[in-house]
Amino acid sequence: MNTGFFRHLFAVLISGGLFAFPPNAAADPFEQLGVARPRTVKPAPDIELKNLEGKPVNLSQFRGKPVLINFWATWCGPCKMELPSLQRLHESSKSNGEIQILAVAIDRFNIDRVHEFAQSFNLTFPILLDQDRQAQKDYFIRGLPTSYLVDAEGRLRGFISGARHWDSPQAKEMFKELKPSGK
Repeated sequence: MNTGFFRHLFAVLISGGLFAFPPNAAADPFEQLGVARPRTVKPAPDIELKNLEGKPVNLSQFRGKPVLINFWATWCGPCKMELPSLQRLHESSKSNGEIQILAVAIDRFNIDRVHEFAQSFNLTFPILLDQDRQAQKDYFIRGLPTSYLVDAEGRLRGFISGARHWDSPQAKEMFKELKPSGK
């Protein structure tokens, strides 16, 4: 067979647009991270959960700032892999307020283990306890980790199932799009 012919055919197909990618698809940080965007943008369900100190925290108290809600559990292997990148994101965004992280632990009867995880991973972002799993139901969590992106106006802008590198350049670009307009 003439391999030159197939190389030429492949080059023609690509240059002719048969395998063309949409403009800027590779540059879209939402697509690069595998974010599923909603068909219609709606308000995020307002959750109220207790943090590790027993104080109530509401999603609505972070209005004006983009929020990453991350559902996880101590027994979830991919969650363990993801936690260090969440901490690095938190540390890098503390000064500029790029994004607020709310890590929702769905462990029901193992709160001591959640405390141990927070200490062993040196987590300093808010960890909320969803012991009755109401937030898990409100956000239709079927697998872990699952994360939701909420823009500064409190609207759901996407969700991600599976672990991600939250401190990646693509993630940081994506969070810029969640900031209030004009900032």
